[in-house]
Amino acid sequence: MSWRWVKPSLGRRMMADLSWASLRIPRCVMTARLRIPRALAARSALPAPRPPWTTLFLKGFGLAAEPRPALRRCHATLPWPRMLEVEHAIGCVVLERRHEGEAALSIARIPRCHAVPLPELAGRLAHAKSAPSGEARSFRQFRNFARLPWPLRRFLLRLGLATGGPVVLYGGTFAISALGERGVTILDSVSVLSVFLSYGPISPEGEVEVTLSFDHRVMDGADGADALRGLEAALEGPVAEELLALGAA
Repeated sequence: MSWRWVKPSLGRRMMADLSWASLRIPRCVMTARLRIPRALAARSALPAPRPPWTTLFLKGFGLAAEPRPALRRCHATLPWPRMLEVEHAIGCVVLERRHEGEAALSIARIPRCHAVPLPELAGRLAHAKSAPSGEARSFRQFRNFARLPWPLRRFLLRLGLATGGPVVLYGGTFAISALGERGVTILDSVSVLSVFLSYGPISPEGEVEVTLSFDHRVMDGADGADALRGLEAALEGPVAEELLALGAA
């Protein structure tokens, strides 16, 4: 048997750091089956290229967070335990891109995602995924962070989680996985944000399994259940209306 040591790439170092940091967050996970036939029909009626489903869930959750302050908060412990609340939700789409021949984590950070048109959201996601690494701001920041010495990375992560501000500034208030576009559902998340949302395949009848993982210090299960109902209402209401308007334009 032969084997060799392989130095972790930048992408693997980033995931190792995030995995380590996420263990410090007490999480609760819940799932719900949403019915969104109106959004499905409105999207299906559009010519290609259609807005990715990730953009619909991104905007829908941003809309659901507007009347729900718990979805716009993160927990901080320094200088004393408290909550940091922002005025509008900041979406963080977790996606994959290629770097030096290997898959690497990247994000698209989108402030006020509830108010951004769906075509613009799609454009921002495409840019974050395919733009040169020097032009993709969030990926450039991740790459530079991963190049820091290991002890300094861990110290900065602990400081960021303790103060809260860097989490919102570089990440957002909620994260959503783009892997739903591949027809899979993530049941367990690696995230330092207060809320992590993932969705599975959309059935022909417009049903979809959605998983919500959240920081239990920030909100409770009732808040999570209400957030999922709000997401369903947003997808079937304002998001579906925007899709219909795009089809009529």
